[in-house]
Amino acid sequence: MKQLSGVRKAYPRFGDDGSYTRWIRTTRHHLHEPFKTIPMAATATGTRYPTRVLKVAQQKALLVTGHNNVKIGRDVRIGKLKGYWLYTLSLEERATCPTSCGHWRDCYGNNMPFAKRIDHRDPLFLPTLEQEVAKRLGVRNRPGIIVRLHALGDFYSVEYVEFWGKLLTMFPKLVIFGYTARDPADEIGAAVNRLIDTFPGRAMMRFSGGSTATRCAVSIPTVDDCPPGAFVCPDQTGQFDGCGKCGACWSTLKNVGFADH
Repeated sequence: MKQLSGVRKAYPRFGDDGSYTRWIRTTRHHLHEPFKTIPMAATATGTRYPTRVLKVAQQKALLVTGHNNVKIGRDVRIGKLKGYWLYTLSLEERATCPTSCGHWRDCYGNNMPFAKRIDHRDPLFLPTLEQEVAKRLGVRNRPGIIVRLHALGDFYSVEYVEFWGKLLTMFPKLVIFGYTARDPADEIGAAVNRLIDTFPGRAMMRFSGGSTATRCAVSIPTVDDCPPGAFVCPDQTGQFDGCGKCGACWSTLKNVGFADH
């Protein structure tokens, strides 16, 4: 397997905890060194890598274990959700996102040629996703699961937001967290707000752009520019290695600051 830039495989002989993540950082993005991405035309409507948008039948699983993601981790190792296993879900960027997104042209997905995006138009998508959530929760002695929405992509309809509400109702040990570029004042954004209100502590979504005092993700150039009442992502500052060893984003709805990219 090709080694990722700034990342190497975890080896127990080096003292690495391979049970948490298969990958170890060799370099860390610094808040004073903005991430550079390949820009897309303002008229772009989907991913830069259309061959990586796959039908359900083309994928082994829709939910990808956080064990494969150096920024996520396999399972939660801190807080009240300790022991929950972590998964990510990726949809097609731009095709599911609002055109108002501040990173429409410079989405970090532009630099992810190997990432697999699920085709959200596939009729099998939602039924298969529901089955996978049930399967992951059914593993013996597993206290619950947390799904990161969305590693790529966004909420694309009110019905899709309500689908996650249905799953949260069906599965009390399911938690979701992540970020959306939807405007909390539009139809889809309002549905996300209702989801957060209906499932406190379990639907931990934030709106990009910082338009309100809570429930937002804000872009910051440096750690010193984090606004009052918000916190800087502890993974970016090096305080924790990945979400599973931090847990802040599913423990509070305070605004979180991320380095510009």
